[in-house]
Parts: sequence; C-alpha cells; structure tokens
Amino acid sequence: MPGQTLTPRESAILAAVERRLSNPEIASELFISVRTVESHIASLRRKLGADSRAELIAAAGERREASVRLPDTRFVGRETELAALAALVDAHRCVTLTGPGGVGKTRLALEFAARRHGDRSPIVVELEHADPDDVVPRIARALDLEAVTGADVTASVAYALASHPYLLVLDNIDRVGPAVQAAARRILRDAHDLRILGTSRTPFGDDAEHVFALEPLAVEGADAPAVTMFLDRLSAHGVPPTAGERELAARVCARLDGLPLGIELAASVSRHLGLEELAARLERDFAALDRAAPRGRHRTLETTFEWTWDLLEADEREVLCRLAALPRAFDVDLATAVTHEGAEGVLLRLLDHSMVVPLGGTPRRFRLLAVMREFVRARTDAATIREVLERHAEYHERVAAEFIAHARTDDSREAVRLSARLCPDVNAALRWALAARHPTARSLATSLAVGVEQYGSDVDSVRSISMAARDGRVRAEADARELMLLGNSIAYLDMPLVDELAERALEIADDDASRLAAHHLAGLAAAYLDRGPEALEHLAVAERLARELGDPWQLGAAHQMRGVALRGASLDDPAAAMAEFDAAMRAYAIAGDAMHVNNARFMMASVAARTGADAERAARWAAECVDYATRAGNAHELAHATLVQQTLGVPDAAAPLEELTGEFRRLGDARCLTRCLLLGADRAEGAAAVALLEEALSFADSAGDRTHQMAALTRLVEARRAQGDEMGTRLALGRLDALSGAEAAGA
Repeated sequence: MPGQTLTPRESAILAAVERRLSNPEIASELFISVRTVESHIASLRRKLGADSRAELIAAAGERREASVRLPDTRFVGRETELAALAALVDAHRCVTLTGPGGVGKTRLALEFAARRHGDRSPIVVELEHADPDDVVPRIARALDLEAVTGADVTASVAYALASHPYLLVLDNIDRVGPAVQAAARRILRDAHDLRILGTSRTPFGDDAEHVFALEPLAVEGADAPAVTMFLDRLSAHGVPPTAGERELAARVCARLDGLPLGIELAASVSRHLGLEELAARLERDFAALDRAAPRGRHRTLETTFEWTWDLLEADEREVLCRLAALPRAFDVDLATAVTHEGAEGVLLRLLDHSMVVPLGGTPRRFRLLAVMREFVRARTDAATIREVLERHAEYHERVAAEFIAHARTDDSREAVRLSARLCPDVNAALRWALAARHPTARSLATSLAVGVEQYGSDVDSVRSISMAARDGRVRAEADARELMLLGNSIAYLDMPLVDELAERALEIADDDASRLAAHHLAGLAAAYLDRGPEALEHLAVAERLARELGDPWQLGAAHQMRGVALRGASLDDPAAAMAEFDAAMRAYAIAGDAMHVNNARFMMASVAARTGADAERAARWAAECVDYATRAGNAHELAHATLVQQTLGVPDAAAPLEELTGEFRRLGDARCLTRCLLLGADRAEGAAAVALLEEALSFADSAGDRTHQMAALTRLVEARRAQGDEMGTRLALGRLDALSGAEAAGA
C-alpha cells in the first residue's frame, strides 16, 4: 500500500512465503515462534492489501519485479536480441551476456528481467563492487534471507532459489568470475528450475554457461537502431534534430561504431556543442565525450575501458597495443605477423575479454571498435606503432605479390573476393609506405595496380596508386614494366599522369621487354587522349615486340588499345576498331585471361551501341558481358556491361542509371562516370540537364578526357542556349574553342 514500508523481518518472512514455506517452516528457518510468524503475516496482509496467502505470494512477485530499476530513457533497437535471449534462457540454465564496455549488457538484462519471462520472478544482484567472498551473501540479501551464525549460506540460497522458478540476474561478473562459477555450480545443482542470467565482458567459464555475445547497435540503413537511439536521446536532452541533421546523426553513430554508451555521451555533449561541431570533433578524437554525471566507470568511454584494461595480463596488453596499431581489421595470420608466434592464444583471450570483436568471413577477421582502438593507441608508444605498421606493410607486400602472380589467369569468384578483401589492406599499407618513404611502396603500388585492373577498382585505391605514380622516389626506382602497370590502373582517373609515366618509361627502356611495356603505355596514353596517329605508331612497335617475345597477353593489350585509338574522334573508324577488339579477344583467350576477353567484348558492344550500326548485336554482347561478370562476381565488369545496356535503352538493364552512376563513383572510374552523367543529361531537361553536364565536364577535365570534354561542352552550349543563358552559352563556346578550335565552336 502507498506509504507502507516493510521491516527487514517482514521482508524475510514475505520472501519465505513467496517460496511457499509454511508458517512452521518459516519459524524454524528464522528461529522464531510460529505465533511471531503469524503476527508478521497479519501485518504483511494489511500493508500489502492481501486477503490470502496466494495474494501475498503475488504481491511478493510484484515487489520483486518493481525492484528491477530501469533507466528512464527509452529502450531502443534490441527487440531481436530480447527474443533471442528468451530462447536461450528457455534452453540453457545459465546464460552470460558478453560484449565490450558500453555495449548495453546491463540494460538488456534488466529489460529482460523487468518483462518477467514466463512465470520467472527476477532477482537482480549487482556485483560491480563485490569481493569474491561477498558474492553469495549479496545473493542472500537479494532474497531477503536472514544471516544465521554458522549456517551454510550457499545451501540456504540454493534452497530458497529451488522453491520457485526464479531468474537470477548477476550483473557485472567480471571481477568475481571464479566466485560466481563456484556459486553457480552448486546452486544450479540444487535449484533445478532456476535460470541464471549474467552480464560480463568475459565469460566466467562454467560448463553450464552459454555465452550470448552482444554487438553494438547497427548503424547502416534508413531505420538503423543506432541512429534511432541517438535521435531519441537528442530529443530527451532538449535538442531535437532538424530533418537535415539526420545525415550528421548517422555520421556520429558510424564513428562511434553504434556503441550505446558512446551514443548516450554524444547526445549529452551535443547540448553544448551542437551536432555539426560534435561530428567534426569526433572525426579527430573522442575527447569531447565526457559528462559530469553519473560518476564512475560510465562517465566517459575511457573510464569504461579502463575497467577492463586493469583486468588484462601483461602479455594481453602488449598484443592488444600491437593490434590497435593496425590500420584495419585483421585475421589470425596478420595478428601473428605483427606480434609474435603463438599469439593466437592471447588473441582468443582478448576476444573473451571483449576487447576485440569478430567480423566473420573466411578466414575469420577481427577488429577493435574505433573508440577502443583510440583508447589503446593512447597507451602505446610511437616506436611500437611504427614497427607494427612496417610489419603490416611487409606482410601485405608478400601476400599481394603472391596473389597477383596468378591474377591474369584466375577470374574465379574466390579470387575476386580475395582481391576485395586484400585491396583496402594493401591500399592502407601503400599510403603508410609512401608517407614513411619505406621501400615497400613501389611493390605495393604495382601489386595494387594489377588487382585494381584485373578484379575491379575502388576510388581510394586508384587515388593511392596515383599518389605512388607521382612520388618521385617510386617513379625514379620503377622500371618500364612497373610504370606500365601503374599507368594501366589509373587510366580510369588521370590520363595526363599516365602520359607522364609513358614518357618516363620510354626514357628508361633498355631491352625488348621494357620497350614493349613502354610503347604499350605510350600507345594507351595517346589512344585515350585521342592522339590517334601517335597511338598507332607506338602500338605497332608494341605488337611487333609482343610477337617476337611470344607474349600473347601483351599482343592482346596492343590490339585492344589500337581499338581504343580507332574509335576516337581523331581516327573515327568504328569498323576497324571492332576488328581490333575481336583480335584482342582471341589473344587474351590464348593467354588465359578471361576477364580481358570480356573487357574487349564490352568495348565492341560499346562501339556498336554508340554508332547504332548493329544495336541487336550490341545488346547480345552486353548480355554476355553481364552473364560473365555476374558469374565471376566482378562488379566493375558488370558496371561496364550495364552502361552499354543503358546506352541502348535495354528495358531490363542490370541496374538503373542512377544506381550505375553511383557504382562508377565508388569504382573511381571517371571515364565511365562521365558517360553515365552525359547519358543522364540526355534524359533530363532544363537545370537538371545543365547540372549533369557541368559535373560530367568536371570529371572529364580532371581525367584529361578530351573526347568527353568536347561532348560535354557541345551539349552545354545547346543546354545553356535553350535556357536563354547567353553568358553561360558564351563561356561554354569559349572553352570549346580553346579545346578543339574555332571550327568545332563555329559549328
């Protein structure tokens, strides 16, 4: 009843009633008379408004449920985990929620307990500040068991818990794991209907324990739970976000890896900084995530992680510091390479401590959450970080070189997947090697170049290769073949740079093999820059040398680049270009390079689609390219084929134009992105068409793509004129005049 409190003795008697003990049994347990028990029960009925013993039992359960103290904030994004936890508690007698600090283990356990799973009455015991000897007494106090001198407290606890289907929640087990293990083993032996739900960064290790690893909230998708939680907390702090701030909120949540404590802290700080400034500061570090209350290990992320850091052994800290120095995720082999042989066991212990989280994949990969990584790096000396990055670069130099040795003839899905996994790691290693002027830079750059060309690019990798190609040390040390590999891979993005590499290759070529590479690269540069006659001269030399050296792959490459030159505006001979692409396909087939066979077929389809001479055959070739790319899992080749389908207006193209445009942005293929933008402009009107043409011109300018510069400018003249924009029309005409001469502008 409101305002009524129970005395300690009344609480103990009510707990005994809940356990279905009779009055004599209660008197015996508490060493009091039956008359005293009856008197206390009468008082309990009055205070709790219970007319019968059954109502007293129900009131006891309600009081226990009410004792589960939940935060006032809304519970967001864990309904799936609640359902999974319910199934685990049904199937297993002891379940431990594990996960890194701040991931929400306690909140999930309390929510589960408060919702009273089935007939189970919750009993919550907080163990954060417990000593090993205090574990069982704390459970006893939660059960309102009176201490009796000389009694076996564990036996009393087990007896009490056996009387009813209880859910015993043991929160923050970390520091008392062995004591919890000993107590749980004995209690579960006697309390057959009991379920134990623990929370801990580290499993306590009993045979009966079933571990449920709790992950951070998802940050991807329109209704990402992490973003939903963040927006909710912002509103609770009196700073409701505007409609335009949702993207900022998603950035903040992604930076925090969806860690609920980080999201709570960020929402609290946003009152003072605003969302835009907070997002900018989080990009640098997490120092702003602090608050005055509550004090203790949840005040900041640092205090949360220190709680676990203090429990680590010396070898665990050493290995963790080295893993935190890595730029990206890692597998066991890489972890061993940057630590020491036999470190696998330490890595597994760190996983148990929730300091490292699994990512899945084969082989299994792992990472540190961004906030955890920064915490550990702050405790790692600079010399160790440099040593780890050097080992990381040397490891990937070796792995990448072994991989690309077979890249030209292996177009399997497995190879494509491995390339996608290796590419970001090699890219990170290359960027470090360039900054550190480390000798691995040249080898990493050429390996990455082959991977990008053969299995599909990404914009970050292409930019890294461009950085290497501009690096004076790399360019000075590279031979003609290596310069050719670099040039091939950045032809998507920066043709003026490819032209520079070709000049350097021609200067240093000193034997037939290097002259072949140099003339191929010079022919490629001239072809894509629409210097047709010059391209044919270089490619004639390359073809002759390829035949003399018996190199079918280089022969195919010479034919393919000749086709590129012949389709350009300066030569404009589509039939001859098609014949060269056909010859390239045959040579590539002899070399065993199925990907380049498909790439040459795509170019044939592209020429046929552009000229409109044979749309039916172009559509068939494009469909064959789609089939190949889908089987191989090659996203870049699939995008190429889809571009032909969109050019032809195929109704069931593999992807819509807008999606295709985004894909070429991701791939870093400026030339094909420009084509997509021009195609989009053809289908748009007014200001929308002008915007697409301006963007297409920008990409064509940056890539040095003269053919598409002219195409974009010609259409811009017409689009600006159609809008009545005389000044814009004159500016476009002036640029067209400067680029291609008065004749083109006059026309």
